[in-house]
Amino acid sequence: MRSSILLWGAIPAILIATPSWAEGETRTAPVPADAVSEARSVEEALNGLRGLVASFTQTVESAGLPRPQIEKGTVYLMRPGRMRWEYEVPRGKLAIADGRKSWVYLPEERQVLVAPLDQEGSRSGIAILLQRVDLVGSFEISWGGENQRGPRPLLLKPRAPRPEYDHLLLTPGPDHLVRVLTIFDPLGSRITYRFDRLRRVETLDDELFRFETPAGIEIQEIPPS
Repeated sequence: MRSSILLWGAIPAILIATPSWAEGETRTAPVPADAVSEARSVEEALNGLRGLVASFTQTVESAGLPRPQIEKGTVYLMRPGRMRWEYEVPRGKLAIADGRKSWVYLPEERQVLVAPLDQEGSRSGIAILLQRVDLVGSFEISWGGENQRGPRPLLLKPRAPRPEYDHLLLTPGPDHLVRVLTIFDPLGSRITYRFDRLRRVETLDDELFRFETPAGIEIQEIPPS
């Protein structure tokens, strides 16, 4: 399970721009008559995004884990292809993608895992975040979570089967920007990302997307899939 997390299967998803209202304020918006209409609105909102900074909570659920694994931190994103995940829990963990490679630094294991990014920018649903997206063209789209309280999520099933994940479940806000993303792998494990304190940006320091291996740390190269 850890390998999928470290190779961006655990980061996967869609990130979002800042809401136009103050934090804590509640607003409502008409729900589109069909899921495809909402997916087109999400696609438009995401493709209009240049960069962002947000806090995140990452929850991993798997039959191989005794309980859900919860991690938290801050994510920095610049499209296309660059992101940085700074973890507060566990403290010191760091994941970076520069558009060509990814690094995941695990300080407790004194190890960094290095992997190439594929042509889509990742090995899993994270490609939606890193590049321009065509949700309607790339996925079969329907509503998910029939009995769920709150905003209704979209269920995205790849039109072309992918070994990295089976389907995605994403919940948009009233402005059509994604608030929650869950990635389901073919074995039934899932990773959920929740984002808040969102801030849209036009640029970020290039140094955020560079990784220098600390002295005495083992480097493990992960070959292309």
